[in-house]
Amino acid sequence: MAESSADLEKRVAALEEQLAELTRTVDALHAGRGEGLSAERGVRQKAPRKPPAQGGTSEEILSWVDKSYILSRVATTSFIVAVAVALRSAADSGTIDLQIGSFVGMLYALGLIMYGWFAYKEKSIQAPVFILWGTIIMCSVSVEAHRVFDTVPAELAYVAMAVMGLVATIISRVHHVALPVFVGTLGMSFGSFALDYPSPVFPYLVVIMGLANLFATYATRLLRASWLRWLLFVLTLFMIQIWDLKLAIYLSKLSPENLEFSVQGLLPSIGFLGVVFGGIALLGVLGKVQDKISKFDVVLPVINVCWVYLAASYAIRQGLTTSTAFGWVALAAALVHLVIAWWLVRRKEGGALGTTSFAMAGGLLLAFAAPMAVGHAVIGSALVALLAVGMAWTSVRYGNLGLRLTSYLLQFYACSALVSLLWTTDGTKPSVVGALSSGLLSLIAFFHYFWARNHPMVPGETLMHRLNKGDRGASVLLIAALFSGFFTMRVGIYQTLDFLHSATHSAFGGAQSVLINVTAAVLIWLSLMRRNKELRNVAIVITVIGAGKVFLMDMVQLKGMPLMISVFTFGLVAALASFVLGRWNKLSDPASKPGGGEGED
Repeated sequence: MAESSADLEKRVAALEEQLAELTRTVDALHAGRGEGLSAERGVRQKAPRKPPAQGGTSEEILSWVDKSYILSRVATTSFIVAVAVALRSAADSGTIDLQIGSFVGMLYALGLIMYGWFAYKEKSIQAPVFILWGTIIMCSVSVEAHRVFDTVPAELAYVAMAVMGLVATIISRVHHVALPVFVGTLGMSFGSFALDYPSPVFPYLVVIMGLANLFATYATRLLRASWLRWLLFVLTLFMIQIWDLKLAIYLSKLSPENLEFSVQGLLPSIGFLGVVFGGIALLGVLGKVQDKISKFDVVLPVINVCWVYLAASYAIRQGLTTSTAFGWVALAAALVHLVIAWWLVRRKEGGALGTTSFAMAGGLLLAFAAPMAVGHAVIGSALVALLAVGMAWTSVRYGNLGLRLTSYLLQFYACSALVSLLWTTDGTKPSVVGALSSGLLSLIAFFHYFWARNHPMVPGETLMHRLNKGDRGASVLLIAALFSGFFTMRVGIYQTLDFLHSATHSAFGGAQSVLINVTAAVLIWLSLMRRNKELRNVAIVITVIGAGKVFLMDMVQLKGMPLMISVFTFGLVAALASFVLGRWNKLSDPASKPGGGEGED
């Protein structure tokens, strides 16, 4: 009995061990299955999902060739086109009156677009088909009804184009899809061009193009495709060019007050489009168009003022307005751009993106408009030069390198514009007024240069810092100051020769060459004394200019003693430059020494 009890206890212990082992095995199996399920879920979560067709234009276009979509969409396209052909056949055969048929066709196209709206709401794969063909049919019917059958007035046709673009934009806004606004803006633009080709009603077309550019700006939030905005911008400028050509034809036969409505209003239209593009650029640099500011918005202010000035200049030459009237309006617009740049630079440290472009646009417009407004180019150049100094001071105060570089360019432009004016108008008899004006600009440019050297730019790692390493851009200020100073000194040379009764063409030309050569020699010697590479490089530029003056102009125009002196002085400068450059290479690099000269690398 005792032996049986012992055997029973052993069996129970064995069963317990087996049960424990089975329990551990089951737990291990459960744990492995759980890890496998988790891994499977992770793989499923990481697996890329196919983007919906409504996510953007590229996805929608790619979905057209999807094997599960293409046949059904081709079928839908066939039915839509069949109904359109049936309506056209009924109108051609006289079953439906042409005027009624035109309106029915336009209503049919609008119905397709509206049905596409609800199809997007239902997430139907056929929604893009209705939007695309509704736009195509609306453009085709409107153009043909107006141009061929004359059953739709011009005003209604242009309104139909505008409504089509607006509805397409609203569809994109409501359903967050890009294709409708993409198709709508291009359709309303090219359709409006075709309405009265080759003689469109330009005032209506301006409104259409302004709306198209605004719709395309909104489309950028969905498309992130600046190419659409560039395309519409170029198309708008092309419209202005056609308008200019039409005006030239009409004004050769009629006076401006007798022009037809279709070609009137060029200047107000230029102003309207300028305001539209300026507003678009401001919204873009403020980040209201898209999170990442596009290059289109950054460069648009400068391009905008340039095309406005060119188009307005053509209108002025055609007698549509006076240069004074346009000058004061453009001067006010320049001040608006500068105020916007001032506001942008104060929005955050270093200035908001777009500050430089609005400052450059305002400076250029001031340079273009000031001579027209005040009637004297010298005053306009002086205003631009003073504005450049103000921009340089602002750039240091707010740490904006773009404004600093803009100030250099504007200062160089002011001096270059005045030099070009004096060179083409004064001839061999420079005036005292020219000397005073060039002297004033020379002093401003010298002040700007020394100010820039005494206020070095803040170091950084941006593209502008790398391009302007060591503030090399300030060299253009020195060159501009020297050019202006040259035109000041040549007046003194002429007066001296006139006092000596030797103011001949050869003597005056040779004396100018001597002045250039002496300036180059002084700069070369100063660069060696101060170990200043910037002065050395500028001296080399002046030496090259002197060489061109001596061998390309003096050798042809001068003779006798003036020619000999001109060539001899250049030879001295070349010898001095050879000596200085050879001496420079032998000396140690001063950049490694403390207190090196300005402009050293």
